[in-house]
Amino acid sequence: MPELPDLEVLRERLESLIGDTISEVEILFPLTFRVLIEGTPQSVLLHQPVQRITRRGKLLIFELDSLFLVMNLMLTGRLQLTSAPDTSRYPVVIIHFESGTALKIMDYKKMGKIYITDDLKRVPQYTKLGVEPLSEEFSVEVLSRILTDSRPVKVVLTDQSKIAGIGNAYVDEILFHAKINPRRRADSMNPEEIVYLYDSILTVLNNGIKNLSERAGDMSEEVRDFLLVHGKKGQRCPTCGAQIKEIEVSRRVTHVCPSCQKVTLPW
Repeated sequence: MPELPDLEVLRERLESLIGDTISEVEILFPLTFRVLIEGTPQSVLLHQPVQRITRRGKLLIFELDSLFLVMNLMLTGRLQLTSAPDTSRYPVVIIHFESGTALKIMDYKKMGKIYITDDLKRVPQYTKLGVEPLSEEFSVEVLSRILTDSRPVKVVLTDQSKIAGIGNAYVDEILFHAKINPRRRADSMNPEEIVYLYDSILTVLNNGIKNLSERAGDMSEEVRDFLLVHGKKGQRCPTCGAQIKEIEVSRRVTHVCPSCQKVTLPW
């Protein structure tokens, strides 16, 4: 699932569409669209210029002339910006532009959603999104308030109503960097640990953006090979050499270093 670093780099690469105008909308899987105003996707999007592209949490937001096109890529949604004929697998929507460029939305599980609205507040969960972790509003004090929660710290950090944009992969990396057991109660951490966790959040997210920005390609494939523990079950911890283990935290697959993060196994 695309997370904050993936979507931030994708947003930057999509900026080439700013100033371009939608000329055609091909809909290959109609349930992808959620039109929150009157009309069909083809009728309301035709001739709409792209004014700006932003991100909020895990949402990509295309600001058009009088509308918003909001993409929630969910688990398997991917985007590809191209001028070549369509050879992609699992396309659900193709948006054509006057420049000849096409934005292809691919989603083999067909879980992603594209909302069309004139008011972002109508987009489900938009008004409930928490603080952006790379914004000026996010601070040690804000994180301290978020962590006054009895749930496991991994669950709290991936709660989009608390912090927007962090998902399963990057929270594994953040907790590894901070040497925190993901099953630990969020409200059990002391002030020093909270400061270190805050620094880990910023470090891991910014490093993710940097790593992805340096990669060539169109971001149509999920890139996770630079992560240190997530998806590395059975490999050696780069810090201590212990074997990385896969556990569950509230039914979520989680990767940890049992030694660095003080995770007792089996548990």
